[in-house]
Amino acid sequence: MSGRSLRIEILGSLRVLWQGEPISVGAHRLQTLLAVLALRANRVCTPEELLDLVWHDEPPGTGLKVLPPYIYRLRRALPIDVVDRTSEGYVLRLAPGSLDITDFETTAARAEGLRDAGELDAAASAYQQALALFRGEPLTGLAGPYLDTQRLRLTERRDKVFADHVDVDLSRGHAAELIAELVPIVAAKPFDERLAGQLMRALAADNRQAEALELYTHTRDTLIDQLGVEPGPALREVHRTVLRNEAARAVRDELPYAGAAFVGREAELDRLTNALVGGTAAPPIVAIDGMAGAGKTALAVQTARRLADRYPDGLLFADLHGHTAGRPPREVKSTLDHLLAGAGVAATAIPSGLEEAQVLWRTTVAGRRLLIVFDNARDSNAVAPLLPGSPTCAVLITSRGQLTGLDVRERLHLGLLTSDDANALLAQLAGTDRIAEDIASSNRLIEHCGNLPLALRIVGARLRHRPAWTVAHINDRLDRVGRRLSELTADGVGVSATFELSYEQLTSDQQRFFRLLSLLPGRDFDQYGAAALLDRTPDEASDLAESLVDANLLLQPTPGRYEFHDLIREYAGHLARTTDLPATLAAAADRLLDYYQQACFHPFSWQEGMHYFEPETRSSRALPAFDSWEQAKAWADGEADNLAAAVEHSAAADDHRRTWQLGLAAVNYLERRGKIQHQERVLELALSAAAALSDREAEARVLHAHGRLIRAQRGGRPSAELLRSALDRLPPDGDLLVRAHILTGLGSALRTLDPYGEALPVLEEATRLARQLKEDRLLAAGLSSIGMLHGNAYNYEPAVIAFEEAVVAFRRIPAGGLFADTLAALSVMYLALDRVDEAIATATAAYELAVELDNKFSLPWALGALGAAYRDSGRDVERAVELHRQALVAADAIGSILTGWTMQMHLGNSLLAAGDLAGALSWFETVLESATTAKDYVYILAGHEGVADYAIAAGDPRTAIDHLERAVAIADEHIPPRSSGLREKLATLTG
Repeated sequence: MSGRSLRIEILGSLRVLWQGEPISVGAHRLQTLLAVLALRANRVCTPEELLDLVWHDEPPGTGLKVLPPYIYRLRRALPIDVVDRTSEGYVLRLAPGSLDITDFETTAARAEGLRDAGELDAAASAYQQALALFRGEPLTGLAGPYLDTQRLRLTERRDKVFADHVDVDLSRGHAAELIAELVPIVAAKPFDERLAGQLMRALAADNRQAEALELYTHTRDTLIDQLGVEPGPALREVHRTVLRNEAARAVRDELPYAGAAFVGREAELDRLTNALVGGTAAPPIVAIDGMAGAGKTALAVQTARRLADRYPDGLLFADLHGHTAGRPPREVKSTLDHLLAGAGVAATAIPSGLEEAQVLWRTTVAGRRLLIVFDNARDSNAVAPLLPGSPTCAVLITSRGQLTGLDVRERLHLGLLTSDDANALLAQLAGTDRIAEDIASSNRLIEHCGNLPLALRIVGARLRHRPAWTVAHINDRLDRVGRRLSELTADGVGVSATFELSYEQLTSDQQRFFRLLSLLPGRDFDQYGAAALLDRTPDEASDLAESLVDANLLLQPTPGRYEFHDLIREYAGHLARTTDLPATLAAAADRLLDYYQQACFHPFSWQEGMHYFEPETRSSRALPAFDSWEQAKAWADGEADNLAAAVEHSAAADDHRRTWQLGLAAVNYLERRGKIQHQERVLELALSAAAALSDREAEARVLHAHGRLIRAQRGGRPSAELLRSALDRLPPDGDLLVRAHILTGLGSALRTLDPYGEALPVLEEATRLARQLKEDRLLAAGLSSIGMLHGNAYNYEPAVIAFEEAVVAFRRIPAGGLFADTLAALSVMYLALDRVDEAIATATAAYELAVELDNKFSLPWALGALGAAYRDSGRDVERAVELHRQALVAADAIGSILTGWTMQMHLGNSLLAAGDLAGALSWFETVLESATTAKDYVYILAGHEGVADYAIAAGDPRTAIDHLERAVAIADEHIPPRSSGLREKLATLTG
């Protein structure tokens, strides 16, 4: 639920506003709890942290148990539920604009950005807005060590912003207005040298030098008398300036024009400026690397401009031409001559020898506060001989490479612009109104440019100089096949030309690798996929990939995984098409697809789900060596999207056999990661490919996979329809194992629709075939479904028999998610038979296995069973409620209808046991309504029975009788074994 109408303010006394009107949140302790959560808004607070921060040195004797009631009262006091419970603790979720301290920091940061950009009037206005958010002392009236510390922090932060505001107003020439405001503040803070200096500057600017000097004397005396210290260097410098009435010194400034438009990069600017402030025995050296066109030079110049005051002896700049079209890299001696001239050495005094020039350069700049920018360095060797030795100097280097040979204080990899910053840059270049009039087209244009500043500047310039063009029109031009790179060129400057300079400096092996990578159907790759493309070892492929990362021609979003920027990928594709033979490219692509298919059948693949076919024996590819399920899952997480893209690639190439096989190999990985659209598309392509081959058994395999996978997503009825189609498509002499798998899936789909009519005979036939074929995995799955069928009908004894036999079969094969599900279901049956200890032990085993496998599909069932055991045994109802809340969250995460209904019923029953009747009823009614729409009779019965149980607890026997009578009628028609139990419950009400 949105919290945009809720606002919490702590910059003063705690105040909560709902739709602009103040509301009360209750007693002092509740206010303290809310204040603590607000100070940590949108971050999880563990119960232990909350207990310490709210109760500090007076924790209640009940310990952590005190928290849930307070959280409950806080939720009741707030008009909307913004306090969430997670597995780690509690979090106050607030939307932007809902918290005054966040607004303060955002506005203050905006003011700082405007100040640094030279927009002083706008900066002053923003500072005023930020300071106006303070209504008094923060957190007035709320006590405790944590809140005291936060109160001090916020007060100091306000004072800092106020002082920044004063600096801006002084720069704007508002000295006279400031004097009246500063005098009482300086009197109240006699030790604040910055404020004293600001007031001195204001007095001097208002031609009141005598008063300024008198203030300095008074401040100095106070510091000596009270603290025993002299004023600091900053205040002494203000004093000297007033005494001498000095003008600012002129310094050498070689920084180039960096363009009229510069947006964003605030975090990068802060990081660079912090790294370049000195304070060590060696000069601070910072290196910026990034792909061509990322804006490295512009960022370096902006950083140097920010630091001009810290380096009053000059700002020097040297372009080393490491990647400049038509020019060789600049020689070290030529650069030294330029630097010496910039440092004031006469041309006649510059030595002709390299070593002598180096010595003179370091001697000349020793003790001087200089900032030197070396732009466009090809490698470390181009820069190392130029570095000064004096710690008073600072050096900022830009390069497309990572300059790993240099010992630097800070390395900054400059990435792409954020979407917001890219939009702002386009607006500056082409006009705000023009970009804003078609937001969708503007966002599409940013995608076309890959958020690359150079590309955005080119399209922005083209739009500015072609008033008749719309943003949609330039998108149409960029959409034309093969035109994007040529369109991103203006005045001889283009992205292709900048990429070419980097490509030409690669070795032949690196160039071949670069071109072949354009064949990747997905977005990223690892060393094994690259090895298949190249037909090299994974280690060799990894070394080549790392070398391209060093050259900033590849990105490395996570260790071991690599990807192209979209524009570089297009450039690599152009090179591949114009350099390599079609047969060479086809062979490389075939090797990659072979790798994907083989990798899908790694030893841990059964954890992802069943195999829908056995792969053919082909030339083996180097595959990842998985030592654990965690490693295998990490591989699958990284490759799922690439597998879907590989199927699309095969289908586009009309490789029908590979399409259906790769599709069935990949589909479990997609389903397990919630990529349902990819899953549906892959199955559609696989079925079309099988039909194109007139391979009815392949069609049956695809339909079987589809039917199995959609059961959790859409319910049993559409699943059963697909599985019946699979049986119809399978030839009479088709593979018996395929038939057994389809029957098992069909029986599972039917067990809540027609359990004793069609489902049980189908499952019994499936288990008969599994025993005949000696297929333990299939046997275990069929027995588990039979157990669930009996359990749904409250036939607990036969359910336990089936489940226990399934467990025996599961123990003969590697553990998977279905084993965890079976243990969870068996726990419920034990509980129904009052075998409580066995129920808890089995549910705990199910939970531990689901966690060990990191199986998000099994986790909700395990949590549900464990919660039911604690609830129905009466051992810990509160824990049951919490477990079932976690189960419902886990069910929502996988999007399974049936799992969701089950967990909703569990939570409703636990809330009923805990006395929360209204909460219980809401979940029972939700299940009843949804199941009725889906015509799922098992859950329809569960919903009716749940509402009846609520009505009994609420003292409303008439409603309970009504729902139980409906349930009996449905059970008689569709699930007869349930009828007797429902009639017995009904009889207790009707007599």
